[in-house]
Amino acid sequence: MSPSNRKQALIPEGADILPNRSGSAPGIIWQPVPNVTVMTFPGVPAEMHLMWRETAVSYLKNKGWCCGTIYSRTLKFWGIAESALAEKVDDFLNLTNPTVAPYANHGEVKLRISARAESEASAKNLIEPIEQQLRQIAGLDCYGADTDTLASTVGQLLLDRGETLSVAESCTGGGLGAMLTGIAGSSGYFLGGVISYDDRVKEKLLGVKPEDLSEYGAVSHQVAKQMAAVVRSSLNTSWGLSITGIAGPSGGTDAKPVGLVYIGLAGPNGDSHSFEYRFGDARGRDWIRNLSICTALDRLRRYVIEEYC
Repeated sequence: MSPSNRKQALIPEGADILPNRSGSAPGIIWQPVPNVTVMTFPGVPAEMHLMWRETAVSYLKNKGWCCGTIYSRTLKFWGIAESALAEKVDDFLNLTNPTVAPYANHGEVKLRISARAESEASAKNLIEPIEQQLRQIAGLDCYGADTDTLASTVGQLLLDRGETLSVAESCTGGGLGAMLTGIAGSSGYFLGGVISYDDRVKEKLLGVKPEDLSEYGAVSHQVAKQMAAVVRSSLNTSWGLSITGIAGPSGGTDAKPVGLVYIGLAGPNGDSHSFEYRFGDARGRDWIRNLSICTALDRLRRYVIEEYC
């Protein structure tokens, strides 16, 4: 049997073919028995999503099977635990339309607000007052919604203020800069940074005092502040942001365990600050690095809003 005949043999009689313009495998809509409709799609997510939007949705609407709309909006939070946020918004978790549901992933907490209505516009109208109340309750713990990220939120904040940012990294190895430059248009506010993985780089390029490295260690308040202040001055930016810590799996001590991270922040007025975090070692090196990057961005976001907006 030829390949084309084999394909035809796999297609049930009376089935409609769903075209796939981004791949080779088609989809199928068919009714094996009355009042039962089966839709099949390729397993490749990008192909399946496109086919669903372009063909399946219109098919369902034409059959009159789409009697309403379910629309969702997701609020995003950083710096608050899921349990603490759920306690704050407990009264909203028992709503029926819209519904509010909490989720947590990689240190981030989300509240998904979903509404059922005759149209998307009507669903949005149901969601809007709930969203505003939740934002008011959460305050600065809520940093955005839907496709927003901490990097995009910080970037927009800097763009709106006409300010710039530079970074100095140690344990994150360039991850902070990568997250910032992953946002389209980030060249409008992000100038660059220094990956000071070795103490000699901290001394030579960032001007960290050798006596401070000797007395306090690379993972310390003193070093974090100097890293942020010098990179800001050297690159002539409005803000300097630094990260130094112990990501593990080795290198920790009783006094300075794996997961200990210091974040430094230097602002337009020449003031420098540092913040200590103990993320623990239970979830591994990548977890610590990602948490450090996102927490640094969140710290900058909060400081700009609280002190300068």
